Amino acid sequence: MAFNPESTMLATASQHGTLIRVFDTATRNLIREFRRGTDTASIFCLNFSRDSAYLCASSDKGTVHIFAIDEPSLNRRSKALKSFSSLLGYEDPRWSMANFTVEPECACQCVFVDDDAVAVFCVDGTYIRYIFGTDGKCTRSEFDMFIRRRIEADMI
Repeated sequence: MAFNPESTMLATASQHGTLIRVFDTATRNLIREFRRGTDTASIFCLNFSRDSAYLCASSDKGTVHIFAIDEPSLNRRSKALKSFSSLLGYEDPRWSMANFTVEPECACQCVFVDDDAVAVFCVDGTYIRYIFGTDGKCTRSEFDMFIRRRIEADMI
């Protein structure tokens, strides 16, 4: 779970880690529902951007997803589920606007460090920064091993 900076929204993950839901904390109404994937996953982190326009999520699948909250049309839709769900009268959740991969099964925390950048800190000591666009493209802009550097510094 995660609150946005103003505590007006709450993000939660389903028990299977396939759905991410965002609620209005004043009304307790569901604002958005996003699909992280179809395979069961453990969600390691949920975090809102400073302006609450985006939400990032990391999982044990080695993926970090970025969802657009303010402009949900930026998030992708599954073509297969779209046709199937329309037959049932059910609107399928939107998939992430953008995503990138880290080491699978390596627990990591994701945080927005700029309006268009997410930093990921993993327990294996890696630090990765990605720049993302509303077109869904992610570009790695930084990579470092912060734990190894600390151990090396201690040896000097």
